[in-house]
Amino acid sequence: MELDYIEIGRNIRHYRLMRNIKQKELAEMIQVSDQHISHIENGYTKLSLITLVSIANALKVDCNTLLGDTIQGARESVLQKKLMSIIGELDIKKLGLAVEFCDMLAKYDLEP
Repeated sequence: MELDYIEIGRNIRHYRLMRNIKQKELAEMIQVSDQHISHIENGYTKLSLITLVSIANALKVDCNTLLGDTIQGARESVLQKKLMSIIGELDIKKLGLAVEFCDMLAKYDLEP
């Protein structure tokens, strides 16, 4: 699963503008160049975990907020891989039960 650096950059720009912080100010706050902030916001460069955390702290948001849908996509990917691993180890009887359970679960409305 690849991170969506364009979305992350968009989210950083959104919260930076909400806080009325210029790119240069954010760059000074986290000790990087304003060009680096520009490249991050435009998705031209991948940012490190340290930079992500520094930006989140400077903007007073959590990292998940900046990651946006990227974090949801990663979670889905991990869960799908785990499910496929479990299914691969089931005998035919348990596999049939798993299919029935998944079918019922798919039809169940979790929203109130």
